[in-house]
Amino acid sequence: MGVVLAAGKSTRMKTDKSFIHYHHLPQYEYVAQQLSQFCNEVCINGHPKKYDTQFKVFLDDPEYHQNGPISGVLSASKHFPDQSLFILACDYPFLTTETLKILFDNFISNQKTVCFRNLESQFIEPLIAIYHLNDLKKLLEFYNSGQTSLSVFLESINAVILDCNTSKELLSVDEPL
Repeated sequence: MGVVLAAGKSTRMKTDKSFIHYHHLPQYEYVAQQLSQFCNEVCINGHPKKYDTQFKVFLDDPEYHQNGPISGVLSASKHFPDQSLFILACDYPFLTTETLKILFDNFISNQKTVCFRNLESQFIEPLIAIYHLNDLKKLLEFYNSGQTSLSVFLESINAVILDCNTSKELLSVDEPL
């Protein structure tokens, strides 16, 4: 299952990041199309009334609401309880399909949660990741213990962490260009 995370407040951007056109489409639609190359089904985590799209749109579950990106991942896991989740936030406009294929191929070959590390910043990118079904169950336990950092979670489960040579692709655009 592919999940576009688009429910954020976009405070620093001062406009909804999911509607910015970097590729002649709203970013949420562009990301959904990227994910559809790898997933049979794609959905968007955001407010259903905002999005005019062929993809299913769902809100954060009230029990996880207001906890950042983990809210979207847990809500998607609750909506699709028997599936691994290919998570991609809407604010990575430079990410290529070729790079996503590297992530996907590693998930298929390792059958484990997989994500990228930005070589420049050394930051683990939890919003460009494929969460294995077995680890999503652990994520709920992690959350129930008071933790909300997806990066910390990925390290704690020994996810496959791939180094990404092109740090520009992993650039989250949070402020106007």
